[in-house]
Amino acid sequence: MERGQGYPNRSRWSTFPSIPCNKNIKGNCAFRKRTSMDDWHIQLKPFLGGLGDMPQEPRKGRDVYNGYIRGCGLKYGNLKDLCFADPVFTEAYELATAPSPNGKPRTVVSPLNLINIFTILRLNLAPRQSPGHIVEFGALRGGSAIFMAFAAKTLLPGTQVISFDTFAGFPETNAEIDVYREGSFEKVDLDELRGHTASLGLNNLTFIEGRFEDTLPGALKEIGRVCLAHIDCDVYDAVVYSYEQVKPYLGEGAYLIFDDPLVPSCIGAFEAVEEYLIRRDGLHAEQVFPHMVFRSP
Repeated sequence: MERGQGYPNRSRWSTFPSIPCNKNIKGNCAFRKRTSMDDWHIQLKPFLGGLGDMPQEPRKGRDVYNGYIRGCGLKYGNLKDLCFADPVFTEAYELATAPSPNGKPRTVVSPLNLINIFTILRLNLAPRQSPGHIVEFGALRGGSAIFMAFAAKTLLPGTQVISFDTFAGFPETNAEIDVYREGSFEKVDLDELRGHTASLGLNNLTFIEGRFEDTLPGALKEIGRVCLAHIDCDVYDAVVYSYEQVKPYLGEGAYLIFDDPLVPSCIGAFEAVEEYLIRRDGLHAEQVFPHMVFRSP
C-alpha cells in the first residue's frame, strides 16, 4: 500500500513499501526506490495510520517521520523480523553476542538497540556518499563495536569504527547522580579483543584505550567527520564529555545514539542529555524507543 492511500482496519498491518527521500535534510534518505537496497517492506499496525498523512519536511531539526518508522516498526511492526532475515544483520548479531573469554556475551547492548543501529546504517546512512566515520564511547567487551564494524564493511565501505574505553571499568563517578562507582564493570583483555577482531577480518575497527580526557581530543581530530556516535558510557560525566568532544566533528544530520538514558540505572546519563542536548543546545529527539536518537544540526 502506498503512503497516503489509507489504512483499512480489516488488515492486521499497514505496509510501507518505500519511504521517500526527504530532500530537505541533506543526504538523508530512509529508503532508495528501485535499487538493490529497496527490499524491505516495513509493516505497521493499522492504528498508526496517521503516519500516512505526516509531512515529510523536517521538524525542529530532525526527521520525525523516519523516527516513527524505526521506533514503531520495532514495537508495533515487522522490523525485527526483517533484520533477523537479513544475512548481514544476522552474522553481525552472532558476532556481537558470541561469548567472550569470561563466558559473558561480547555485548550487553539489547537486541532492539542493535536492530535500530543496523536500520540506521542500512537505510539512512548507506545511501549517502562517504558519510563519515563511526565512533563509540564505552566499549566494554567490544561486541557493539564488532557489530557496527561488520555491518559497515558491507553497508558503508571506507567507514572506520573507532571505539573508546578505559577497558578497566569506570574512573571516578558523580555520587550525587550515578549509581555506578569507580571500577564498576570488569577489566577487559584488550590484547585478546584486538586479536579476536583481527581474526574476523575487521580491519575497519580500532579500539583506543584510556580515559576519555586523555584520548578523545587527539583521536577525534585525527578521525575527522563523524556520521554516527554511539554514546554508551552510563554515567553523567562520561556522557557529557564524550558529547562535548564529538560535537565539533559531527557531519550535517549525523546520528547521536544514546544507549543508556532510558535505562533505570542510568539517570545520570539522562540528566546529561537533558542539560546539554535538550536545554542548552535545543535539540529534539528523533526517536525515543528503543533508545534516544538525536540528529546533529
